[in-house]
Amino acid sequence: MTQAVPRPAAGPEAPDGGAVASAGRHEDQASRLRALVRALDPEREAPPARTKTEARTPSEQRPRKGPRERAAPVIAIASGKGGVGKTSTSVNLAIALASLGKKTTLLDADLGLANADVLCGMLPSTRLEHSLVRGSRQTLDQIALTAPGGFRLVPGSVGVARMANLPRAARDSLIDRLIEIEQTSDLVLIDTSAGIHDSVTSMIRASDLCLVVATPEPTSIADAYALIKCVVQPAREKKLEPPRIGLIVNQAGLREADNVHTRVAGVCRRFLSYDLGLVGSIRKDRRVSAAVKRRKPFMISSPHSGVSRDIMRLAKSLRDWSEQGAKGVNGSA
Repeated sequence: MTQAVPRPAAGPEAPDGGAVASAGRHEDQASRLRALVRALDPEREAPPARTKTEARTPSEQRPRKGPRERAAPVIAIASGKGGVGKTSTSVNLAIALASLGKKTTLLDADLGLANADVLCGMLPSTRLEHSLVRGSRQTLDQIALTAPGGFRLVPGSVGVARMANLPRAARDSLIDRLIEIEQTSDLVLIDTSAGIHDSVTSMIRASDLCLVVATPEPTSIADAYALIKCVVQPAREKKLEPPRIGLIVNQAGLREADNVHTRVAGVCRRFLSYDLGLVGSIRKDRRVSAAVKRRKPFMISSPHSGVSRDIMRLAKSLRDWSEQGAKGVNGSA
């Protein structure tokens, strides 16, 4: 059984249900994220960095049972249930990371029903399927677009049935090609589809860290556990180390998020022998739905709002985690 990840004590909340912004809150969140990764792999806190220009052999680029060495950390953002704010979290987190000076690329891997570009008010002419068709010479990096807020977006497919039902070989090929955007990024985010199908679990297994987004709704809590089970249980059966997974509770204040985490972590510990860490919470805010309607991310339209501060705290935690891991590998000061 892995070492338990400490949860923060409940603190004061703002009138709209969010946490009061503070340096201490960020430090707690960053510590939880490092503890989450360290608990599952004590020898390292972030994936080993490799020089962007360093050559790789074809065998190094094939999928492996365990995480391969990365040119940049890859973080999957998933949810068991749709409508919990997963894509909004992905987009705004990418903007926050870019504002912190991290070259961030978001791959919209909601195959067949991608909409990250919609939230950004973009109309891409080239999408993921154009790079995956037989004979195409376009890399994922080449179809990436500069999105509002300074991050790069690889637009996913919309209404393409064959993309929504990719065979295993095609999924493996897409995962293998993540290296095309890793080499030009400091961090890669993957916005997966909602649910538990193979395209989701394969993306999670290929990532260095998975952030599962849930809300306090009972259906969301149940589906979040179902997703975690579908990732952890097969790894246990194959005697492999499960992927690193942390929980983000959306549309909730600190105390409510802590309660949701207690429920999900409890069943994970009891039935899966898995300690699930709470990485952060995002408060409920009317600005979020307003931003979706305007097709302008709230990190841009309301950068000083409470919900934007919540996203920024999470972004700083991920930045600190990735940089501390890089220092440990490279030995830099």
